[in-house]
Amino acid sequence: MIQTRNTDSAFSLLFSVPTVFSEHLIKHEDNQLRDKYDHNSFIYSGQPSLEEFQRALAYQKARGDSFIKLEGYEPLEYAFGMEQEETLTMVLPGDAVFSSWKVNPDITIQAPDFAQLEQHELKYYGPLYGEDFTVRNNRRLREKLTYHGAYLGGKLVGSCYTYSAGGYTCMDSLVVDEDYRHRYIATTLIKYLAETARREGNVLYLHADPEDTPKDMYARMGFQITDTVYEYLCTDFSTLKLD
Repeated sequence: MIQTRNTDSAFSLLFSVPTVFSEHLIKHEDNQLRDKYDHNSFIYSGQPSLEEFQRALAYQKARGDSFIKLEGYEPLEYAFGMEQEETLTMVLPGDAVFSSWKVNPDITIQAPDFAQLEQHELKYYGPLYGEDFTVRNNRRLREKLTYHGAYLGGKLVGSCYTYSAGGYTCMDSLVVDEDYRHRYIATTLIKYLAETARREGNVLYLHADPEDTPKDMYARMGFQITDTVYEYLCTDFSTLKLD
């Protein structure tokens, strides 16, 4: 068993309730943030049958949700016409040397001011997900996660959150202000988290998009790919292939 999966599962249970839905599907549901795909998905093990998928689709429709999402650790043999994405799990080995990482000595790491944090996330997530969802999502996450802010000259220029369980610390949602990039803000923040995790006896890991350049930065820092999550999403039911 890949240990980071246990930590990811514990993280998921902070926001959603799992219910056995069918032979190959477990439904995760968060009624406080209904339009959050990650907290309202079906976790699959093996290949769901057409009948299972049709039942899951009917459930989503009856619930009033205009999307269906399936997640698992192996690619589906048949995805019913849904779009596939992948998320990499990258772990920093316990013996990694991060003392040589380039950092910005002018950066201060501290708990971010929540009003500043909301504005920071609105700047980057607002255009993608809408302002209302971005604010609601940030406030929901803040209830149970630890946020970290990188400050330069009194301005919040970078942020992320962490969650620790089972000897691992997960870092996610790293965002650096585009006006302050290439100033080692991300590496300064990650080094702080790596030092904190090691001091607490935890192993630091993160999730990365295989198509985005941050994956390459993480690899240069010593993070190693240890797992892949396969995600299938549909927001237009007319595109599904059900025959």
